[in-house]
Amino acid sequence: MSFSRNCVVVITCATLLLVLHVQGHQKYRTSDQSFNKGVRPSCCVESSSAYIREHVKACFIQRLNLFDICKIQAYIFVTVSNKTYCVDPSATWLPDRLKKLAAKGITCKQL
Repeated sequence: MSFSRNCVVVITCATLLLVLHVQGHQKYRTSDQSFNKGVRPSCCVESSSAYIREHVKACFIQRLNLFDICKIQAYIFVTVSNKTYCVDPSATWLPDRLKKLAAKGITCKQL
């Protein structure tokens, strides 16, 4: 392989690693597809039990092994600022938050 080809392979791999790393830290990326009153999210590949402080405008439930790359079960929260978070179903604060969302008319929809 020539030097320039090796550089292309290294740059491509580095870019892919950076994109995957950033995607994991933002917990979730949304797509532009519409789903009921908001956006239909892509799947979660990892989740967090960290508390979500922002107001939530939509909630989804990702079943285990939904697609080949969606191998975890998670609750997906879409906030009013359009940030999306993958929440671990065993998060201690989650049941109370789901009750508060239900009182506001926000129910989690299955993906």
